[in-house]
Amino acid sequence: MPTYDVHAHVIVREALDEMRASHPDHAPTLHESDGAYWLTYPGGRARLGPIPAGMFETELRLADMDRQRVDIQLLSVAPPNYHYHVPAEVGDAFAQAQNDAMVRMAEKQPDRFAVFATLPLQDPQLAVAEIARMAGHGLVRGVEIGTNVSKRNLDDPALEPVWAALADADLPVWVHPDQRGIAGEERLSSYYLANLIGNPLETTIAMGALIFGGVLERHPSLRFGFVHGGGFTPYQIGRWDHGWGCRPEPKAVVADVPPSEYFGRFFFDSLTHDPLSLELLGRRVGWDHVVVGSDYPFDMASDDPVGGVEKVDLTPEQRQSVFEGNAVRFLRPMPDGS
Repeated sequence: MPTYDVHAHVIVREALDEMRASHPDHAPTLHESDGAYWLTYPGGRARLGPIPAGMFETELRLADMDRQRVDIQLLSVAPPNYHYHVPAEVGDAFAQAQNDAMVRMAEKQPDRFAVFATLPLQDPQLAVAEIARMAGHGLVRGVEIGTNVSKRNLDDPALEPVWAALADADLPVWVHPDQRGIAGEERLSSYYLANLIGNPLETTIAMGALIFGGVLERHPSLRFGFVHGGGFTPYQIGRWDHGWGCRPEPKAVVADVPPSEYFGRFFFDSLTHDPLSLELLGRRVGWDHVVVGSDYPFDMASDDPVGGVEKVDLTPEQRQSVFEGNAVRFLRPMPDGS
């Protein structure tokens, strides 16, 4: 039974080099000091770090995966590298450089890695073209996107061609917050609240936009997955249903289906950092919709994602679903059908 980690990040040095060579005014710069790595971004953005060496070093990553009892990682870019804020042609070049680098990395270890491609969502037509390009790679099992696109929610009408292209390609959507566009950031600047509260808040807003904005209704075959246990939504879905039932505003687009009905289309990672919270998640959404996610290799990651699931009292069948079966159902199948 191979175990999938569906929430793992990577930065490929060759992609950074290509980004800096092509568009140095917009590309991040990698620094190393005192055994730690940092990324700095143009325009005065605070640096990202410290970044563990496993973000860059494949052999170290594989050793960590073995120690964590993870067989297959889904590689995705670090969220600050979505680059939705740069000019469209730059974002397109950066997406292509990172996607190609991740594919090359996965092709060297196809039994250990697969890829969530990144997209230049600031230009939906360029994003559609990148979907078509990436759909030709069997190791690309889905895409990873931000919870918003330069502070535009995911029900923005401009994104409709992207959803249609992803559905046609059978590429699921893995949704992850980006620190550049955290809601309420002016009140979350201290105590690391931008991550502790801002990240799950962003996921909650994204799910609300997709449900109430009718994206799921218009694209019934499209699968979405969410990091950090689905943010605050699993705990507050009763409030959403109640408001949908008693207020006209939540029914402005979707008037016939209560919000909770869409949970059957969503997948959630196990990264709750707490067995009781994970138990609540599984009971709320069903253990057939929970997948292992570690957030490797950041400091907010779980260093024992498999052990975290094992702390919850599950049947053998439920554990098999969380470790493998649900990921297989969520991801685009490999060309051989696996």
